[in-house]
Formats: sequence, C-alpha cells, structure tokens
Amino acid sequence: MEKSKQNAQYTFKYNKSLGRHGWLRLTPAYSVKIVQQIIENLDYKPQNVLEPFSGSGTTELVCANLGIPSVAYDINPFLAWFAETKTKQYVAEITQEFTDTTENIIENIGAFNPCEYPPIYRIERWWGAKQLDFLARLKSAILDIDNASVRDLHKIAFCRTLISLSNAAFNHVSTSFKDSTENSYFDDSIGIEMYDSVCHTIAETAKIQPIVEPIIINANSMNLDSCGACFDTVITSPPYPNRISYIRELRPYMYWLDYLSSSDAASALDWETIGGTWGSATSKLSSWKYKSGLLPEYLLDIADNISKADNKSAELMAQYVLKYFDDIAKHLRSVYECMCDGGTVHYIVGNSNFYGNTVPSEKIYSDLLVAAGFQNASYQIVRKRNCNKELFEFLITAKK
Repeated sequence: MEKSKQNAQYTFKYNKSLGRHGWLRLTPAYSVKIVQQIIENLDYKPQNVLEPFSGSGTTELVCANLGIPSVAYDINPFLAWFAETKTKQYVAEITQEFTDTTENIIENIGAFNPCEYPPIYRIERWWGAKQLDFLARLKSAILDIDNASVRDLHKIAFCRTLISLSNAAFNHVSTSFKDSTENSYFDDSIGIEMYDSVCHTIAETAKIQPIVEPIIINANSMNLDSCGACFDTVITSPPYPNRISYIRELRPYMYWLDYLSSSDAASALDWETIGGTWGSATSKLSSWKYKSGLLPEYLLDIADNISKADNKSAELMAQYVLKYFDDIAKHLRSVYECMCDGGTVHYIVGNSNFYGNTVPSEKIYSDLLVAAGFQNASYQIVRKRNCNKELFEFLITAKK
C-alpha cells in the first residue's frame, strides 16, 4: 500500500466500475481493493467473516464473490436492505423480468399517478418541480411491481436516478445545494434516458452471481455477545471520529423509500449509531456522561484539551470524541466474545483533528483492542486523506 498519496484506489471511487460494487455511490464506502488485499495477505482461508459495520456491503460482497461465508450487521435499515439486495443471487428469470419491467416503466411513465412527496425539509432545494413530479411517478411505477426481488433492483436504480437529478452536494460537513433553476430544462425524456441507462447497468451486473449469499442483519453491532456464531476474521471500516454524520448522505434515499418519515426519526437513529451527530443527537451529547472507565488516560487528556479550545463547540466536540471511543470500546469487547481463538480483526479507520488537537485513532484502536483481550495489535498507513492536514487512513489489525 502506497502511504504518501491520496490514492483513489483505496476509496469508494475505485468501486464505481466494479460490477455490483458500483450500484450506488456512498462516500463512506471503502475500497474493494483493501478488502481483497487483506484476504490475500492472510495466512489462512477465512471460513466465517464478520462485518460489523456493513455500510454499502463491500466486505460481504467481496467475500460472497470468493465463496467465503460472512455475516454483516448494520444499524441502519436502509443500508441493511441495500447490502442484502446488492449481494443476492438472481436467477435469469429475475434479471429478465427486471429488463421487461424497465421497458414497461419507460413506455408508460406518463400514465402513473405521482405518489406523495417524502417529508424532506425544504424539499424544493433538493429537486425542482419537474424532477419531483417525475420521481414521484417513477416511484409509483416501481411500487406497482409484484415481484419483491425485481422491485428491489428497481429501487436501487431509483436511488441512483434521484441523486443524479438532485441539487445536493456532499463534499462538505454540511450538505450544500446548487440553484435549482440550473435544471429548469428538465423533462421526462431526460429522466427516462437516465433511468434506462442505470437499469441497463444494474441488469448486466446482476447477472454476475456471487458464489454464496451473506447473512445481513439489521442490528446494532455495539453488542454482539448473543450472536451465537464464532468468527475467524473481522474486516470492517467503522464510522470515523470526524463528526460527519453518515445519515446526511442517506437521507434522500431513506425518505423516498419510506425508511424515514420525520427528522426526529433520523436523529434518533443517528444517536444510536457510533459517531452519529445528526439533529437532536448533537444536543444529547451535552448531557452525556462518560462512566464506563474503558478509555485510556491519554484520550481523556486529549478530550480535555479539545474542550479548552477557543470555539463555541469545543466542549461538545470533546464529548463527541469520548462517546465515540467509549462506544467503540464496548463494540470491540463484544467482538472479542464472538471470535474464534487465533482469529484476526482488521479495522480501516481514519484519525481526526479538532482545533489543532490530533485524535490518533490508530493508537487508540490498538490500545482498546489490547484492553479487550486481543494480542499483537498494530497499524499501518493506507493512504493520506487530506493534502493540507496530517489526516490519514489506517489499517489496524490484531489477533485473538
């Protein structure tokens, strides 16, 4: 692994042209190449892999294509559905029906009545009136499909289309929007061409079948003690301690597909997610108290320094860092109980910086793994994440 560059091959960008891995762009997704290299470098063949932060399903799809059984957890119901849909085996009849229903939707899109718009705050910032009307009719057409597997493939294509037609950008901590008048030229023909192209790509890649199907579980991975399985390998990339809420990027998909119906529900889910800071989760941080005693003393000192920074959010961010690693400490102890003797864990995670205070995730994770009972914890740099700051992505490994 090259350490000095911002290598796109180790990010979600590498996945875009790799079959099902490119079905939906999610910034937090990590590279297929990293997972492949981890597996190739093992001195044993994994028999049961655990992915406790499933996300877009990268680890389990790589394993599925190699014939390696895996179990993946994600607290977000949309992500659990997405990973299951992405890793499923589809018989020829399903992919053919998907193609046939695509043609029917394209030919008859004007005949469908629009569904209700999702209750997204200021939805007009996200899509212009014409785009909204098209998407609402497209969703109605998809919901009219009887076969659940075919309908799920269309939902993936729908997500691709709705984000391509949106005015949103996710390249900052907060979502930004371009002027909706820039897309005033839109008509159904543009949306149909876009949807047809996406469906064609999905149909072709859905024909390439994984060797095995993983098990996807919609549950919190902070407590895996009762999972009842024994895993020999963990390959995962948890949320980074960088206060960027992943739910912000998932919101449009989750609202349109009825996984969310209010901002309160989004906030509640984000609070349960490790590293979540969306909506009311931020205010809850102010009253959260560190009580577990699981964190190393030097991390408490780092948090104290963060809290003293000259910034109105300094104390809140100090709380955020402590809660993030407190949750991770509980998670790692839970993972230890599910591991077979001799099994290995592999975490891809980035460090962070708050007001000039570096949070060395690589060292903290290593120390927390050892405290949980693991041995031989070590880390290496995967890539540089930012040209202007000392931010890196690390691969942290340990053995039971």
